[in-house]
Amino acid sequence: MPVFRGKTPWNEKKKKQPPLFTSGEKAGMALCLAMLLFAISDGDVPLFFFASSFLVYEGYNVLNRAGGERFHFLASFLLGLCLALFLGSIFMAFF
Repeated sequence: MPVFRGKTPWNEKKKKQPPLFTSGEKAGMALCLAMLLFAISDGDVPLFFFASSFLVYEGYNVLNRAGGERFHFLASFLLGLCLALFLGSIFMAFF
C-alpha cells in the first residue's frame, strides 16, 4: 500500500541551484583583477579603488547568498565599503 501516492520521498527531483556567478560576472571579475594588477604596478590610485570596489561588491553577493541572516551586518558593511570605494574613485579621478 503506497503511503505517498506512488512517490517515495527518496526519489524526489532535486531542485537545481542557480550558479553563484554568471558568466558575465566571471568575465568582469577577471577583467577587474587585471585592472587591479595594472593599477598596483602603475601606481594609479583611482583605478585601484574602482577595481577593488567591484571585487568587494562580488564579495558582498557571495556573503549575502551564503550567509543569509547570520552575516547580514557584514554583508551590509561590504556594500557600504563598495559604494565608498566607488565614489572615492570617481572623486579622485575628477577632482
